[in-house]
Amino acid sequence: MKGTFTRIVVPILAVAGVAYAVAFSTLSDEREPPPPNQLAMPAESPYAVTVAGSGLIEANTRNIAVGSFLSGIVVEVPVTEGDEIARGQPLFVLDARAAEADLATAEQQRLAAAAEVAEAESLLADRLDQLRRREKLERGFVLSEDAWARLRFAVDAGRAAVAAAKTRVDVAAAEEEAARVTLDRLTVRAPVDGRILKVSIRPGEFVTAGPSATPLVLMGGEKPLHVRVQVDENDIWRLRQGAPAEAVVRGNRDIRFKLAFVRIEPYVLAKRSLTGDIAERVDTRVLELVYSFDPEGLPVYIGQQVDVFIDAEAPPAPGG
Repeated sequence: MKGTFTRIVVPILAVAGVAYAVAFSTLSDEREPPPPNQLAMPAESPYAVTVAGSGLIEANTRNIAVGSFLSGIVVEVPVTEGDEIARGQPLFVLDARAAEADLATAEQQRLAAAAEVAEAESLLADRLDQLRRREKLERGFVLSEDAWARLRFAVDAGRAAVAAAKTRVDVAAAEEEAARVTLDRLTVRAPVDGRILKVSIRPGEFVTAGPSATPLVLMGGEKPLHVRVQVDENDIWRLRQGAPAEAVVRGNRDIRFKLAFVRIEPYVLAKRSLTGDIAERVDTRVLELVYSFDPEGLPVYIGQQVDVFIDAEAPPAPGG
């Protein structure tokens, strides 16, 4: 029995294995090979004479790191990344219960001071009435000089009391206004029209007043966008004011767009590597130029790097 299995079954299995191998090889040969990895070709300048530089897309207001006037617990964040907002729109709100209580106290103090003014004015009116009545009497006979002087002093004291009470009203009103300002500052609002780029806080978190390593809210205006171009100090002499430029998106040299000159920032500074770390520097010094463009229909975002080519050809001489 065992010999029969060896003579019949084993050859059949061997033939089946060979057939499967041949079929698999045939099917594999018919499949299309994967496309080769294409290397991104470097971008080419559209100008005959060019100054090239690295550019960073930014908001036309610069990227605004919004902080908090006061420290406290965040209770509301009504914005999120990508929102278009108007100037004055709330960005986040801190716990306002203590400020509301201070405002209510200040309001009551102003009302109490106003009541003191009414009381002092009523007392002054009574003393003035007494003075007018006794002025009709003959001084020295019906009313002694001492009583007359005391009555005059009482009127003067009444006027001083009214003035002091009004001053207390002014002070209370100022404290009430200060409490209102404090309450209003617990709602941090957008300083400009623009778009929310990053939100780094959530309700329940504690924020502190003053500078922060991570912006609580990052925003900026994006119509138009700006490109900040860094030009090596060795090429600065070749630049000319108002020269046109073109930007090319990294990774796709076919996506390019014209740039409009905005300004040259006339201070040569140490170069920063475009990594977002403001402390990272190299020995090279650069001059920064700012250009603008309309981002409509372009696959570009704030914070994206682009290659920038600036026309360095000298303009023709007048009359030439």
